[in-house]
Amino acid sequence: MKTPRLCAALPLLAAGLMAVTAMASDVVLPEQVFPQLDSILKKAVQQSPNMLSRALNLEIAENNRISARAGMLPSMGGYVSWNQSRDKVSNLYDDPAASSVVSYTVTKIPYAATLSQPIFHWNALHNSARIGQIQQSIVQGQQREAYRMLAQVLRAEYMRMILLKVLVARAHHYQEMTANQLKQEEERLVKKVISEAEIFGVRINAERAQIAAERAEFDLQNAKTSFARLSGMGAAFTDADIPDGIPATGSAPDSLNQMLAEFLGQKDPVSGEASTYRQLIAVEKLNYEIARTRLWPKMNAAIGFTQDEQSNLYGTGAKYQVTSQYVGVSLNWSIFDGFAAGAAKRNTLARRRLLENDYRVLTERLAQDAQNQIKLVGLSARTMSINDRLLVSGEGNLRATNEEFSRGVRSEAEINQAKLGLYDAQYAAYASRREFLMSIGDFLGTVVEDPVVANLAEK
Repeated sequence: MKTPRLCAALPLLAAGLMAVTAMASDVVLPEQVFPQLDSILKKAVQQSPNMLSRALNLEIAENNRISARAGMLPSMGGYVSWNQSRDKVSNLYDDPAASSVVSYTVTKIPYAATLSQPIFHWNALHNSARIGQIQQSIVQGQQREAYRMLAQVLRAEYMRMILLKVLVARAHHYQEMTANQLKQEEERLVKKVISEAEIFGVRINAERAQIAAERAEFDLQNAKTSFARLSGMGAAFTDADIPDGIPATGSAPDSLNQMLAEFLGQKDPVSGEASTYRQLIAVEKLNYEIARTRLWPKMNAAIGFTQDEQSNLYGTGAKYQVTSQYVGVSLNWSIFDGFAAGAAKRNTLARRRLLENDYRVLTERLAQDAQNQIKLVGLSARTMSINDRLLVSGEGNLRATNEEFSRGVRSEAEINQAKLGLYDAQYAAYASRREFLMSIGDFLGTVVEDPVVANLAEK
């Protein structure tokens, strides 16, 4: 499409984004479940190292836009200099006695000022300025996509710390179980009830449990440090800052299927990556127009004044000064440039065809990705439902075991085993809830601007 048509279509695209965002309002995302995560995501806009680098890219893009526009604006220049020279004039005649030589010092202070304004360049300068604007828009889109991806990573890492916290609690519980078992077996060994061979396996299990507990603590500490660095937080999380679990979020809303249907029905997908390709194609169209007029005549207007002054002219001590004020129009015409203009046009056409081919492949891939992701949302929801029921079963099993233990029917070892089973059920349930929430975030990132990018407006 032509560039003016692209500009005219922007309000329609914005309206489409607003409509899809409204449909996404009933979708549960991690920051809605964890208010603390929402605050972290908002602060990450300004304090995350990744976003700080992106902010510098935005500044560079803005300066590039100004540079691209500079060719349309008038340019001013001037000079002033001070020169002193020793000149010698020799008057030579046939009669040597009549000849003379005169030496004198000449001082000059010339200066000039000019103002030049392009008049007609076949829209080449306007197209260059438009390219600068499009490239700035591309960088802005890349910043939005970079923040969305950062937010998705922070969501995943935040919930991963919850899972690691569960693993730490399970590892410590299992370590305590094996330590108590080893203590009992050591007492039996002292009483000669069991042999060294029989206690060997118990000791190995206790050592393994100790190592597993230390590894779980190590992994959690590394996760907290990595999350703090990625989000730009000043200090790492403490265990108290990490929630104990991931609440149940329910099933996938019907609006996801509606969003998918509307996304598949779009001729030009509302996607950050697709938008970047469309803008790059627009840039190549403008580059072709610039290359096409490369050998055409260009017209500029100029106005200025100059002054040249000499003192001690011809040794007489007199001053001579010439002042010129002028205004005019100049026509510049590059007639032949060694076929460079033709090569530039062919290159822009080739790049445009390459981008259009990549764009076609991208739209097909986006459609396939969106369908795959909505399928993963459904599979994740079904897996989450199963693990949620297993979690309820594990909680009920622990309650029943405790009741039977109070009546003397069950042993303490059986209670510990039920607790261990509950930890496993919690981990599986939380992991499936995390996968479900992340799959929704991936889907929203493909079909529409993730609602989290609204945080960029708070900068």
